[in-house]
Amino acid sequence: MFSSTSSVLLPQTKKRKHSPSEESADWQLWSGDSRQVTGRDCSGDVASYDSDGQTSASVDKCNHSLTWQPYQTTHWNSLFSSNCERVPALGYQVVTDKGFNFSTLDDAFVCQKKNHFQVTVHVRMIGSPKYLKTQLGLKPIEKFHLKVFGIKVEAATQTIAIEQSQSDRSKKTFNPVKVELPGDQVTKITLGRLHFSETTANNMRKKGKPNPDQRYFMLVVSLCATNQDQSYLLASHISEKIIVRASNPGQFENDAENLWQRGQVPETVVCHGRVGINTETPDEALVVCGNVKVMGGIMHPSDIRVKRNVQEVDTTELLKKITQMRLVEYDYKPEFASAVGIECTHETGLIAQEVREILPRAIKEAGNVTCENGESIEKFLMLDKDQIFMENVGAVKQLCRLTNNLEVRIEELESWNQKLAKLKRMSSLRSFSSERSTRSKYSCVASLPRQKKVSPVNPRKVPEKQQSCSNRIFQMTVIALVAVMALCAVTISTLYMLALQEDSNEEGPSSWYNNTDIASSTLLPFHPTLLGNRSKALDHRRWLDKPDLGIDWIDTRISSIQITENQHLIDRRYCSKSLQCGSGNYSYSIPVNKFTPTNVRTTLEINTTEPLIVYRCEMTLGNICHRSTSSRSFSETFQETTQGCRHLWILPISGFYESVYHFRVAAPDLANCSTDPNYAGTFFTDYYFYFYRQCN
Repeated sequence: MFSSTSSVLLPQTKKRKHSPSEESADWQLWSGDSRQVTGRDCSGDVASYDSDGQTSASVDKCNHSLTWQPYQTTHWNSLFSSNCERVPALGYQVVTDKGFNFSTLDDAFVCQKKNHFQVTVHVRMIGSPKYLKTQLGLKPIEKFHLKVFGIKVEAATQTIAIEQSQSDRSKKTFNPVKVELPGDQVTKITLGRLHFSETTANNMRKKGKPNPDQRYFMLVVSLCATNQDQSYLLASHISEKIIVRASNPGQFENDAENLWQRGQVPETVVCHGRVGINTETPDEALVVCGNVKVMGGIMHPSDIRVKRNVQEVDTTELLKKITQMRLVEYDYKPEFASAVGIECTHETGLIAQEVREILPRAIKEAGNVTCENGESIEKFLMLDKDQIFMENVGAVKQLCRLTNNLEVRIEELESWNQKLAKLKRMSSLRSFSSERSTRSKYSCVASLPRQKKVSPVNPRKVPEKQQSCSNRIFQMTVIALVAVMALCAVTISTLYMLALQEDSNEEGPSSWYNNTDIASSTLLPFHPTLLGNRSKALDHRRWLDKPDLGIDWIDTRISSIQITENQHLIDRRYCSKSLQCGSGNYSYSIPVNKFTPTNVRTTLEINTTEPLIVYRCEMTLGNICHRSTSSRSFSETFQETTQGCRHLWILPISGFYESVYHFRVAAPDLANCSTDPNYAGTFFTDYYFYFYRQCN
C-alpha cells in the first residue's frame, strides 16, 4: 500500500535508459496494488534531457541519494468524493533523478548552479475526489498543480526561485505545472532541466577546509489543488540540506585528495578517515558494497600482551550452540541484491534472527536499509562470521575429545574380543584335556622302558661263554621288570588305601549347631533329583587349568565361607564326594543338627579378596519339617545379589529336610546367572550348598 511518508529511492552508480514499462513496474512494486501508471513529462520541449535518467534504488549504506521528508503536514487539506465522503490520503513520493552529488568533506549534497537537476514525483490518487476541505467548508476542485521552490535553512521564510532551461538554453522562472490525477491510478510526473536561481552563501574554503559559516538550501516540492485562483496544499516534501555553488573552482576539485596523503614508507598512501567502495557514506573504516577478492590473509590482533581476563571456554557448550544453529540455503531478493551489488543471489548460510537467540554477540545492527523498490528495512542485521568460526573451533575440539574416548573404548573391546577368542580355542581342546588326564593315571606304567627285540643268535657260531652270559643278562632283565611291576602295584595299593582313609575321615564332619556329631545313620540320604542332573552335566565339562589372561584378570574365587551365628567355617571337609569341588565349580554337603529349632534363620557369610558380585541363581527347598512355621513364600522376598568383599545371606535352612542353593561369584559387568556355564573359572565361579537334616 502506498504511504504518504517518503520512501527514498537512490541512484545506481551506472546510468542507463529506462523504458516506460520498466519504470511502471518499479512504481507498481512501490505502490502496492495499483492497476495502472500514467506518466507525464513536464521538462519542456526537448525530451532528450529527460531520457537521461537514472534508476532509483539502493541501500542507505551503499548508495546515498537526496532524502525527502514530509513538510508542513498540519497545512495539508483533506479530499472528499462527490458524495461528500472522505477520500483516503493520497500517496506522494519525490525522487531526485540527477544533478546532486554528495561531498564527504562537506557532509552535504552539492549542486552546481549551471548544471540542471531533475525531480520525479509519483502521486497515487484513491477514488475520484471532487472537493477539498478548507476552513470555510468543502470547496470544489478545479485543477491540481505542482510547485517547486527552495528555502534557506537559516531562514525558512525566505524562498529561492527555481528556473528551467528552455530549448534555446535560456532560463525562465519555473511556474506551477498543471497535472491530471486520474482516480485509482499512480501518476508519474517528471520535472527536468531545473536550476537554482542563486547560490548558497559562504561557499569559499578556509585553509582548505569547509567554511564553518557555510549556508544551505532545501528543495520543496508541493502538490496543490486550485479553487477560484487560490491554492490549497494537499502534500509537500522537503529535501535535506543542499550546497549550491556557482562554479567548480580549483579549491573544490581536490576535496577527495585532501584525505589521502603519502605515507612515510615508500609506495604507501594513507587515508585519515573512512573509505567507501560503491558507497558514499561509509560508517566503518572500510565499507565495500560488492564482492572482495583477497589473495593473501586477513590478520587479527592476538598478542597476549594486549589481552586480559583470559579464560578457557567450555567446549561442551560451544558444541551445543553449533548443533542448535540451522544451516540453510537461500536466495537474496532481487531488489536487495541489485542494490548492494550481489551478483550470485544463491548462498548457504545462517539466519541472523536465529543466531541472535543462540549467540547474540555474533549479530550487529547496521542501521536502516532501503531496497530498490523503495522498501525500507529498519535495523538491518549483519552476521560476524569470525565469531561463528571460533565457535566451530571449540566444537571441533570437543568432537576430537569424544573421538579419542571412543577410540579408547574400541581398543578395550578389541582386547576383550581377543580374550574371548582364546577362551573359544581352549574349549575346542576339552577332549584333548580329558585324554591327557586319563594318560596321567597310568604314567608309571607308560614310563617303563620298552623291551628290545633280541635277534636270534646261531648257537653254533656263539661260544659257550657268550651263551651263558646272554642267558644271565636275559634272566636279570626279566627279574628287574617283575620287580618294577611289583613296586608299581604296591604303590598303587598304598595310594588307594590312603584315599580310603581320607574319605573315612571326611564322612563324619561335626555339625555346626551345638558342635555335636551326628551319626551317619541319622543323616538323610543324598537326594537324586536335586543334584543328580548337575553331576551328569559336570561329567562332560572338564576345563583345563585357568588360562593366563593378563594382569587385569579378576580372581572370582571365595576366600572363606562361614556361619555367622557361631563362626563355623565351611571348608574342603564339606566338599561333596560325588560332585566336582574345584576348577570353577564347588559343591558342599552340609548336615544340620536335628535338634536345631525350625524357626531359626541362618546367616551364610561369603568373603572375597576383591570387590565382586554374588548372584543367587537358584534356590530349591525340600519338604517342610512338621514343626516349622516358615512358609514357601519366603523365597519371594529372598535377596538376589550382593556386592563388595563381604556378602551376607540369610537362608531358611533349618525349617526344611533339605535345601540347595546355587551362588555365582562374578566380576562386575562380566557375567551373571545367564552366562554360558563353559566360562566357569574364567569369568565367574559357581558354588552349590546342599543342607540336610532330620526333623524327628
